[in-house]
Amino acid sequence: MNHATRERIITRAIACIAQNANTGMDEIAKSAGIGRATLFRHFKSRAELLVAIKISAGEKLEAVVSPVFHSDLPAREKLVRIVTQLIPLGASLNVSAYFIYPVKEEDPRVMASYQRCMEQTRQLCLDLKAEGDLNPDLPLTWLVATMDTLIFAAWTKVESGDIAPKQAPWLVLNTFLAGHGTPGALNWFNKQKDAHQ
Repeated sequence: MNHATRERIITRAIACIAQNANTGMDEIAKSAGIGRATLFRHFKSRAELLVAIKISAGEKLEAVVSPVFHSDLPAREKLVRIVTQLIPLGASLNVSAYFIYPVKEEDPRVMASYQRCMEQTRQLCLDLKAEGDLNPDLPLTWLVATMDTLIFAAWTKVESGDIAPKQAPWLVLNTFLAGHGTPGALNWFNKQKDAHQ
């Protein structure tokens, strides 16, 4: 099958679903400039297309943040770079329209991407604790869940137009570090924020 056509379908489906979560296959085919038969050759059902969208979004998000996670930067700099890159990208992909929190019944390919991101976030929080930037008494599961929830909330609010794309990452970082960070980390963050805004 034609990879370019498949990617065009996914891209157009994302745009359509961002406008209307209940967009049907006929509308997606029309938006992609293809016939219904071509659409169904690539995706046998709307459910299959939604899984492909989630996998595609997960891959794009991972491609942006994985190099940062694996860099030699201090953990606090990784945190700032990841959040400032992840939120605008996720919002531009309209992630909150279709990339909801996975559940046990979710396709394993979607879960794999989500689990990799959660493991990387977990390691980042461990590194932040080790470097003295997060309160050592807070449970790791709480730190990871908080970061995950804040990022998803930022995507949602950027997509709805309630928060400016450039403002959202700094709100996430400020909320996370004000609630969970040490005074030194919060002071460092405020200097970074001032320098970037």
